[in-house]
Amino acid sequence: MKKLILHLLVNQHAGSGKGAKQYKEVQKQLIAKNIPFKTYFTEYAGHEKEIVQELLNGILTPYKQDEPFENLLVVLGGDGTLHEVVNALKHEPTIPIGYLPSGSGNDFARGVGISRKINAALTHLLDVNEPKPISLMEAMDVDSNDTRLILNNVGVGIDAKIVATANHSKAKSLLNQMKLGSLSYVSAALSSLFKQPSFPLIIETTTEKKEFESAFLCTTTNHPYFGGGVAIDPTASAYTDDVHLIIVEKIFPLSLAWLIIKLFFKQHLTSPHLHRFVDSELTLTCPLAQVGQADGEELGERDFKLHFKTTQHLFWM
Repeated sequence: MKKLILHLLVNQHAGSGKGAKQYKEVQKQLIAKNIPFKTYFTEYAGHEKEIVQELLNGILTPYKQDEPFENLLVVLGGDGTLHEVVNALKHEPTIPIGYLPSGSGNDFARGVGISRKINAALTHLLDVNEPKPISLMEAMDVDSNDTRLILNNVGVGIDAKIVATANHSKAKSLLNQMKLGSLSYVSAALSSLFKQPSFPLIIETTTEKKEFESAFLCTTTNHPYFGGGVAIDPTASAYTDDVHLIIVEKIFPLSLAWLIIKLFFKQHLTSPHLHRFVDSELTLTCPLAQVGQADGEELGERDFKLHFKTTQHLFWM
């Protein structure tokens, strides 16, 4: 590990400023351990991709076993920052990515077992000797053929509305400063739950086609967590090649409240109002305009036809 040069791509604004504080701690630790590193701060939306493109010109190289590997890209930021970096390296799956989580939700870190405590995450990163493959979802817009890689989830309906509400919440910054960032999602959920109308959905897997007249929640996930640590599908794993889809139908408020209680105890998969699909590929069609989100990024309000499958990328973990 001593021969590696760490190229730190840092979003100082992640977690409402937590990124800046955690970078100072990482910087101190790396200097104390005499580990060479270079830092690249993101300064505006989309800057991550520009930094990665510059690093691809002679610095970042694919990992090949039994060959020297000298430069490691390490992302210090939230899920949104990592999402942009992964997609900038969409066509370079063997260029490893290290990750030090410093966002509000940090669902990807939860899903793959990275500590959300910065010193523990850094210690583990420095102890790694080779990368491991992680499965990511590949979401293709069927109409435009636009494809993006997904770390966590793609949602249509209530979870997307919760993400949008949390992203624009005035309380989010304060909660992050108090290390209670996940509560911003809980607050957003409480204000959004009973405002979400039902909508039609069509699901096609490799073996079946099913239509829903009154869907309420629709989340395709790469691992168990969404919304800052809620285990929407406890059986999902970023170490398998399956796509997991959870659909909840519109139900009476009391039934919904009971389902939410079961969700927090990871007992919700037995609900007759919840439908779970697991397959190597599936297509989701929502013909009625709805709010959407991908890894916490708002997709706007529109109709959707998305095809999902998995692909792998190397992570230094």
